[in-house]
Amino acid sequence: MTPAQAAAALIETMPQPVSAAQLEQYGIEVPESSARQVAREILSLNLYWILAAIDAHIPFKYRTAIEEALFESIKTGWWESGRIGTGTWEEYQKELDGRRAEYRRLVDQEGMSHMAVSAEAASLIEDHGSVPSKDREKLLVLLIDYAPAAQYGKLFDEVG
Repeated sequence: MTPAQAAAALIETMPQPVSAAQLEQYGIEVPESSARQVAREILSLNLYWILAAIDAHIPFKYRTAIEEALFESIKTGWWESGRIGTGTWEEYQKELDGRRAEYRRLVDQEGMSHMAVSAEAASLIEDHGSVPSKDREKLLVLLIDYAPAAQYGKLFDEVG
């Protein structure tokens, strides 16, 4: 599998950005602008797990090419359409770096599980005011469905 093919497989595995209508299916009623912020946090959580899987399963010399192809697909397919919130791609990249560092710290230093990292993402979503605290349990269910961490490692095991 080439780096471009690996990136395409990852994009296909990733859930599409959520909309307000999809959030309603989980009992979370928010405006579309809040849904885009939720989609942004879900993207960051997914990218943390995907990049961790790349680091764990892919030889070093191929990682950069896969990451570049993955980011280019997200930028042109999702970001530029406005499906992932506001701001520039460069601003998001800095935000993503911060999220990845925090999630990595939680996993590596604190030994937190996938669920605990998802709970941290839920806290970030609540802190932004995108979803009310009363919907936290619903949000956690959504994050389990929309940030399938185990699938990324399994994908690389299958194609490795």
